[in-house]
Amino acid sequence: MLERTLQLDAGPHRSTLGRLDNLIATFPDTAEAARRAEVLTNLLAVVARGGPEDYARTAELVRRHGHRAVAALQSEFDGHFSVGANLPFTTSALVKLSRAGQIDHLLRRAGHSPAEAEEIATVCGRTAFWLLMQGIDDADCAPVPRTVERFRGLLEQHGAGAWRQVLANVAANPWSPDASRLHALAVEAGLPAPAEAIAACAEVYRKRHEEADRLEVAMEIRRLVAISGCSQRQFARYVGTSAPRLSTYVNGAVTPSAAMMLRITRYAHELAKRAQAADAGTPVPEVPWAQLRASA
Repeated sequence: MLERTLQLDAGPHRSTLGRLDNLIATFPDTAEAARRAEVLTNLLAVVARGGPEDYARTAELVRRHGHRAVAALQSEFDGHFSVGANLPFTTSALVKLSRAGQIDHLLRRAGHSPAEAEEIATVCGRTAFWLLMQGIDDADCAPVPRTVERFRGLLEQHGAGAWRQVLANVAANPWSPDASRLHALAVEAGLPAPAEAIAACAEVYRKRHEEADRLEVAMEIRRLVAISGCSQRQFARYVGTSAPRLSTYVNGAVTPSAAMMLRITRYAHELAKRAQAADAGTPVPEVPWAQLRASA
């Protein structure tokens, strides 16, 4: 498979080809191992040769296994074959896969239709993005460049590890000024691919943060219903909503408004006082409903 992929034109990557061959020989005879072998071989082909068939193969792998699965396997390459933190194979693959215009041109010259070439180039660009995203959550944040010159220097003089450390600022807080500053620098520098990657990173992590916040709110509502001593149906009547609607809050399908969240919190604590008094055998206090409704 390796010889069919790279044949005899591996050039300076011939030693890596041999090491990859040895590595693959240790893989078990499973579908997962075959997928890993395909992805690692394709990444080396993209780096070593970057022919139209290599980009077409990348797109085929993504269609079969998905962007994130392919990127996760691609990210293993440097761990197997390189030394140091500059991630040379990952960096080279990112650069080559993100050059949509060049890929499109290569594919058309090789006989692919314009629509086919455009689709493959787009898939390769998305593959580069997800490969870049690998490990960002664990990366230490590096200072964000303040000028176009420093931004260009980051891209031209450093590699994937350094790029991920800068993007880690966006991942940590995708609403911060760092995200918009990085995007503005990429646009000012006339670098559309990095600009798209920064914008996409911010979008991905906004959604992830929003999802985490939504689940945290749902967990808090479940806690409040539990301390109230009521069933969900009973508690729903107290806060002025339906049981099915409260259920959507509890399971995280819907996030309540700020007013409803305040109401749930206040009523839960008042009902908890009643439940605690009943458990202790002391007089059960009246809930100040009118006061609570006015404050809600």
